[in-house]
Amino acid sequence: MSNVIEGRNAVLEALRSGSPVRRILIAEGTKPNQAIEEILSLAQEVGISVQSVARKKLDALSDRGAHQGVMAEAPEFAYALLSDVIEQSEVAKRSLIIVLDHVTDPGNLGAVIRSAEVAGADAVVIPRDRSAGVGPVVFKSSAGAVAHIPVVQETNLVRALDAFKEAGYWVGGATAVADSMLWDAPMDGRLVLVMGAEGTGVSRLVLKNCDFTVALPVAGQVDSLNVAQATSVLAFEWVRRGRIGE
Repeated sequence: MSNVIEGRNAVLEALRSGSPVRRILIAEGTKPNQAIEEILSLAQEVGISVQSVARKKLDALSDRGAHQGVMAEAPEFAYALLSDVIEQSEVAKRSLIIVLDHVTDPGNLGAVIRSAEVAGADAVVIPRDRSAGVGPVVFKSSAGAVAHIPVVQETNLVRALDAFKEAGYWVGGATAVADSMLWDAPMDGRLVLVMGAEGTGVSRLVLKNCDFTVALPVAGQVDSLNVAQATSVLAFEWVRRGRIGE
């Protein structure tokens, strides 16, 4: 089976990271610019076929019509293994893992992956069922960040949390009613941050297996941020704590 990566930044990041790409499709009449030129150059370096096609062909392949005249055809996304993520970070004093509890919107998943990668997280973990998976929309909404950070797909999130705990991680669940606000929670060191789906939040069983819960302070009339925005705020509090300790 094949997958499509759409948008100039997403295709460019896939090529820069060495992600497997079968061929690149560029809409006829697309004006050259720096991103297009780099895509063509990188493709030529590694021998990836570039084809000029009618724009309507890209429109038909696109999920959201935001391909910007560029698509890449790639194999299905290769998820990372939980054991590999734990092994690769076992000696790190500071490590951040983002766990998403049944987030079904691929746009939100991509935005979370982007924030996680920018914050220096070691992985994003998602459930195998009842969850968005990595596909074209995620590549696009992550701005290509999905090519730079491991994404793990697990059948049982509780067992995954137990494995992280055994590896020395502290697990915090984000919820509206929590043990402490962001500023007072232990948001440092080896941290697994569990984020829930919008509307339902973190499930009861997963929340029960968290070491602590954390909430964001709300000053306005709307009672919460969406999951991608909330993940960014919490992840960068972890980043800030690390800078204080430098």
